[in-house]
Amino acid sequence: MGLLDIGQPKEGDTLVVAAATGPVGATVAQIGKLKGCRVVAIAGGEEKCQYARENLNVDACIDHKADNFAEQLAEACPQGIDIYFENVGGKVFDGVMPLLNTGARIPVCGLVSQYNNTALPDGPDRLSQLMGTILVKRLTIKGFIIFDDYAHRYPEFAHDMAKWVGEGQIHYREHAVDGFEQAPQALIDVLEGRNFGKMVVNIK
Repeated sequence: MGLLDIGQPKEGDTLVVAAATGPVGATVAQIGKLKGCRVVAIAGGEEKCQYARENLNVDACIDHKADNFAEQLAEACPQGIDIYFENVGGKVFDGVMPLLNTGARIPVCGLVSQYNNTALPDGPDRLSQLMGTILVKRLTIKGFIIFDDYAHRYPEFAHDMAKWVGEGQIHYREHAVDGFEQAPQALIDVLEGRNFGKMVVNIK
C-alpha cells in the first residue's frame, strides 16, 4: 500500500528502496519490478546486496556501509529518483535527497536508524534544506501506519500477494530463532541490522 497508493509507481520510474533485504523492503523491491520500475536496493553489506541482485531481481544494490555510499547511489541513479521507499532515515536519506526528481514520492514506512536516538543528531541543521527541496521539487512525503491507514484494503493485498507468491514472482526470506527468551536479542539484532530477512521468534 505504501508503494502503490503513496508511491504511485509508473513504468520506467526509478524506485530506491532502503533496507531492501528486510521483509518490507524485499517485498517493495519485487513489486516495483512487477510494476515496471528500475529498482535500486540499499542494504547493509555485500552478502545482502548479492542476495538482492540474485533473488529480488533488482537492477542495482548499494551497500550503505560503503565509505562512498552517496557517490555509488548517484551512479546507480543517473536519471534521478522518482520514488524513495523510506525505512531507515539518517545518512541513507542524506544520500537520496539530492537525487530526488521533481514530483518524487516518498512513502515513509520506518526510520530504523533513529529509533534509539535520545537527542537530535550532531551536525548542521538541514531542516531548511529539506523544506526547500520539498517546495522546489514539489515532493510528496507521506507517513503511514499500515493497519491504521490501510486495514480496510488488506483483502486487496492478500489477493495480489497470494497470486504473486503462487506464481513464484515474490520471494521472501526468514531469519528464525528458537525460544521466547531470544526475543529481546532478536529485537536488538533487527535494530542493529544483524538479521537477514524477516525476524521470526519460534516459541516452543
